[in-house]
Amino acid sequence: MAKIVICSDAEDYVKAMITALSEDHQVFFCDTTSRDYTESYLSTFDLIMDYINSQEKRAGEPIQKCFEKGIPVVAGGSDGNSGAVTSIGISNKIDYSYGQRHTKVINNKDVISINYSKKEISLYQKSDKSTWLYYIFDDNKTTPKDMMPLAIYRFESNYYAPTVTCTVFRKGDLNLKGQPFAADCAFIGYPFNVELTNDAMNIVNDVIYWLLNKTYITAKVKDQDGTPLSNQDVYLHSRLNGDLIAKHQSDENGDVVFRIRHKFDYYAIAFDKKGGVKNAVAIDNIIA
Repeated sequence: MAKIVICSDAEDYVKAMITALSEDHQVFFCDTTSRDYTESYLSTFDLIMDYINSQEKRAGEPIQKCFEKGIPVVAGGSDGNSGAVTSIGISNKIDYSYGQRHTKVINNKDVISINYSKKEISLYQKSDKSTWLYYIFDDNKTTPKDMMPLAIYRFESNYYAPTVTCTVFRKGDLNLKGQPFAADCAFIGYPFNVELTNDAMNIVNDVIYWLLNKTYITAKVKDQDGTPLSNQDVYLHSRLNGDLIAKHQSDENGDVVFRIRHKFDYYAIAFDKKGGVKNAVAIDNIIA
């Protein structure tokens, strides 16, 4: 059970999400217009979420400051490109669509635990016919280049730019400003003010689990003579389907640290230095 705070301009904007997450976590609401919306208060939580937050910049960016301390953040939709999605460098181009919507799950390899038999899922209960669905553009101009989308809207093959409704970023990935993210973070564009379908909530819960449950495994990269190799690229893959999960680089001592998820199986590959006699070195069966 985690201690989670959800920040918003009004509690009505996030009541449904608070109710849903409270089944498994301690969930608190923080009014962004109140005196509680401070770095000191928010830093007492395991995870910070926000949705329709217009006060982040005016309040001195308390979410961004907590993020720099290593607290993971889930940035939700917000009016006027404000809130954590802007302050921590996820995107400066956020938009929304109004009405009954579906999204397509496009990534099951590391974050999402369910293997969907149907890739396209509905978001809202049948009683909710219309609400806002926020998304960011995956055009590498307003979003980081190494964004890892989990779900998209407007997924027609001829659409000019995939609109990402859910994505995650790892600590160390470069943000929109070209600076490394200080902690793991995510963007979730699903509404926080209506009851979501089980499929949509499964994705939300998977993202939260991925942010809060970390296992680190250290390995060492060496050449054929046993000499540690610094600044060596190491590629972490899913053992289930071979998908690339993350690219790491060994430090000055040849050490590399993998961040992996519980009950997911991985393997890693490092290629030999130029002029070396090995083709590649693999570490198999990396399991948390």
